[in-house]
Amino acid sequence: MKNKIVKFIIISSLGILGYFLLFGQDTLLTLSQRNAVKKALEDINKAPDFILTTMNDSIYTLSELEGKVVLINFWATWCGPCRMEIPEFNELHKNYHEKGLEILGISVSDNKKQLKNFAKSFAVDYPLLYGSARDINKVMRDYGGVYAVPSSFLVGKGGSIVWSYPGAILKNYDPQTFSALVYKIEKELKHVTSDSLVVE
Repeated sequence: MKNKIVKFIIISSLGILGYFLLFGQDTLLTLSQRNAVKKALEDINKAPDFILTTMNDSIYTLSELEGKVVLINFWATWCGPCRMEIPEFNELHKNYHEKGLEILGISVSDNKKQLKNFAKSFAVDYPLLYGSARDINKVMRDYGGVYAVPSSFLVGKGGSIVWSYPGAILKNYDPQTFSALVYKIEKELKHVTSDSLVVE
């Protein structure tokens, strides 16, 4: 009888411990430990900074947009699907720019003159960025080796990449992907970062 009670206590203890390990890990971590883990995960997904130029010779860095939601689109003027995305991104810009969304089109192969000529025939409501081949290649490598255009990355208010998509984001051809992007944009615009809290 005594052995059965000891076995029952051991098995019960292991069961309770197993439950907390599988389902209640948060209860085993202190608040500061949870915050440290969260910070480490955010650092892993931190969007790499870059310095590129607009057609108007303004310098753009991602870091100066910290606290905003930023949609980065790698594209090229010769890319048909990239051109098809522009009206979609113009619509997103119109609907969400005032709420804190920035859209940046990073051309992977065009120079200033090519972008200006393109802008004469295509209405683009957001900044188009370019750089030297060396600078663009570095940015593409930094973003995980962008190997095809279009490719898009959504950066949250905290500076982490929260969503990415390799391919054209077109509402009429792939409404599911477009809806997923809109959902993430709206979620990130509502997100309050610890950096944006003011303690008095």
